[in-house]
Amino acid sequence: MEEACQHIDYIYLPQNTFLGNDEYRIINKLTDRSNFSIVYLALNKEGRRVAIKEFFPRNLVLRDLDGIRVVCKSSNLKQRLNNAKELFLSEALILKEFKNNHSICYLYEYFQENNSIYIVMDYYEGKTLEDVLREKNEPIEVFFKKYYFPLIEAVKVIHKKKYIHRDLKPNNIIIHKDRPVLIDFGSAINYKEIAKKKILLTPGFSPIEFYSEKTEQGPYSDIYSLAAILYYYFTNEIPVEANERIIEDQMVPISEYISDNGLELLGDVISNNLSLDYRRRCQSINSFKYVLLKQYYRYLLKNNGYFNK
Repeated sequence: MEEACQHIDYIYLPQNTFLGNDEYRIINKLTDRSNFSIVYLALNKEGRRVAIKEFFPRNLVLRDLDGIRVVCKSSNLKQRLNNAKELFLSEALILKEFKNNHSICYLYEYFQENNSIYIVMDYYEGKTLEDVLREKNEPIEVFFKKYYFPLIEAVKVIHKKKYIHRDLKPNNIIIHKDRPVLIDFGSAINYKEIAKKKILLTPGFSPIEFYSEKTEQGPYSDIYSLAAILYYYFTNEIPVEANERIIEDQMVPISEYISDNGLELLGDVISNNLSLDYRRRCQSINSFKYVLLKQYYRYLLKNNGYFNK
C-alpha cells in the first residue's frame, strides 16, 4: 500500500483512470497543466482516441488523497471556484454550437465527475501550425490556399454566431489530414452579451483590448491575431507584445521583410490589422478576407502570371 501511494502524482490523473461511467480510459497527458486545465489522451469503449480536458485551476484546487478527486484549497475560495467552473463549462456550450464544422474541434460530450468537469473532444493527430511555421517549408501559395484561407473560413463561422475566439495562435491550430482545425475555445465569448471579459493573454497574438476586462472587443480583435499569424509567417518573429508598443512601437515593420517580392501591399494589410487602434483594422472577417485575397491574387499574377498554382 505504501509503495502504491508513492506513485500518486497528485497533479495529473493516473494512467488507466476511468471516467464518464467507465466510458473513457485515460492513457496519458497531452499537455502540461495550465492555469485552468489539463488535457489527456483517452480511449472510449470502442477504442477510439479522444481528448479529454479536465477542469483543474492551478490556484484553486488540489487532488484528494486518492489522486483523482478534486478538492478546493480553501473554503474561502469556493465562490471563485464556482465562478471558474461556469467559465470552463462555457467552452463546452460554445463548442456544442459548432458540431458540424470540420475546421472546429468536435465536441462529444461534457460531464461532471470527481468534483470537476470534463470536456470530451475528438483527438486530432498532426502538427500544429506552429510546427509548420517553424519548418518554413510551405511556399506562399500553399500556405494561403491550404492553411490560412480555410482558417479564415473557420473564424467566419464563429463570428457569424457572435462569438470571438480570443486565442487565435499557431499552437491552437492543428493541421489534421492537410486541413487546419481550430482548438481550445476556453477564451471564447459572445462579444454581444458579455460586458466583463476575463483577461486571458497570449503575448504577441493578443490585441491591446484584451488587456482590460471592460474594453470593447469584437471581430476586429480576432483579426489582430490573424494578422499576427501572418506577421510570424513572413518574418519568423512573433510580433512585439501589444502593451509594449503603446509608448514606443519598436516592432520591426513587415515591409523590411517583404519589400522585394511583390508583397508590399499585402504587408500594408498586415500592418494595418496589427494596429493598436482597432478602428484601423478591418471590422469584419469578410472585409479582412477580401483585402487579403485582392493582394494575394495580385502577387500570384505578378510572380506566376496565373492563379491556379
